[in-house]
Amino acid sequence: MENAGKEDMPEDAERQGLGTPATRAAMIEKLLSAGFVERKGKSLVPTKDGINLAVILPDMLKSPLLTAEWETRLTEIAKGCDDPQSFMQGIEDMTRELVKRYSHITEDGKKLFAPEKEAVGICPRCKSPVYEGKKNFYCSDRSCRFVMWKNDKFFESRRTVFSKKIAAALLKDGKAKVKGLYSERTGKTYDGTVLLCDTGEKYVNYRIEQRK
Repeated sequence: MENAGKEDMPEDAERQGLGTPATRAAMIEKLLSAGFVERKGKSLVPTKDGINLAVILPDMLKSPLLTAEWETRLTEIAKGCDDPQSFMQGIEDMTRELVKRYSHITEDGKKLFAPEKEAVGICPRCKSPVYEGKKNFYCSDRSCRFVMWKNDKFFESRRTVFSKKIAAALLKDGKAKVKGLYSERTGKTYDGTVLLCDTGEKYVNYRIEQRK
C-alpha cells in the first residue's frame, strides 16, 4: 500500500501510496475483517469478494490519481495555499453524485456476491458439479440436462424422502444404502441399496439392488 499507484502520482506530491503509515494499518484491518483480503504468510491476497468489489466500484474510486489529487490539496491546505472548506465541499459533492449514480447494484453485480453453492456431487454424464434446488438435484451445465427430481415416483412409492445424503451417495458411488424403504407388496419396511440407473435419457431411473 505504501507504493500503490506510485507511478501515477505527481512528482510534487508530498506523500505516495494509500494513506499514511498510521492509517494504513487500520485500513488493512478493515479489509481483513470485511473479508476482502486474507493473509498468506507475509502477503495480503485479495479474496473472491475483494476482487469482485474492485470490479463493481466506479473507476474514480479505484484510481490512485484521486489519492494523488487529495494528497496534493492537503499539502497546499497545510501550507495555507488552499481553502479547506472548498476541499471538503468538493468531497461532499462527489459523494452525492456517486450515491446518486450508483445507489443500486446491477443484477450482474449481485451475482458476483452471491454465496457459492456447495456441490452435492459430480454429474455422471458431463462431470460438472451437481447442485441442490428446491425440487431437484441438477447439473450446473444446463445443456447436459441431468437432473434427479426429489418427488420421483421411485422414492415416493417407497415413502422415502430423497435427501441430499442419498443424492450425494448416488452421485459418488452410483448407489446409496437407504433404511426404512416401504414395500407396497408386503406393507412392511426394509433396508436396501438404491442403484442409480442413468441411461442418458430425459429422466433418471433407479432400482433396488437384489440381494445375492
